[in-house]
Parts: sequence; C-alpha cells; structure tokens
Amino acid sequence: MSGEFLRGQVWEYIAGSQQYRVVIISGDEYNSTPNAAPWALTIQRQAPSIPGYLIRLSEADPFPGASVVVPNVLRCQRTGLVRSLGYLGDSTMNAVEQAMRDFLALP
Repeated sequence: MSGEFLRGQVWEYIAGSQQYRVVIISGDEYNSTPNAAPWALTIQRQAPSIPGYLIRLSEADPFPGASVVVPNVLRCQRTGLVRSLGYLGDSTMNAVEQAMRDFLALP
C-alpha cells in the first residue's frame, strides 16, 4: 500500500469479506491528512439501473466497459485500500464530477 491516495485514482478496496474497485473522489489535500479516510465511488461491471448517474469507463480507463456508480459512496479505511490500479481519464473524471453535482443538486 502506497499511503498516497489521489483524486481520480482507482484502487482495489477490501472491507471485511467484501472486495470492491473504487475511484477516490475526495480531494488530495483532505486525502493527505493523516488518518483521513478517503471517500470513493464504486466501479462495477454489472451496474444497477440508476439512470443518469452511471458513468461508463472508456477504453483508456482501468476496466473499460464497467461503470462508476455515483450514488454508491464509500468512506474507505486506509488499510483496506490494498492496490492502486491506475487513474480514470480526464473526460471520465469530468463526467463523474458532473454526475455528482447533478445528483447532489449542486451548481
């Protein structure tokens, strides 16, 4: 585990018996705070039907064809973030950020 968690980074996350692939959405300044628990969205191959809030990953992203599920937010314990799997591309991360603003009704 690197200990450095960056916004847009994709990680393998283990919580108890559950294993996830997640993308970090909390800001880098927050993530660099000792003992802060990064916030993340899950990435799923078989995404649930939530119209308007699923972001398909492109060929340039880790796990192309999977989806980022915007309403499914996890507060990740640092010890559960076990392996970095790369980063989402800029266009995918921009779409994730827009979907989060829409979902939360933010400007």
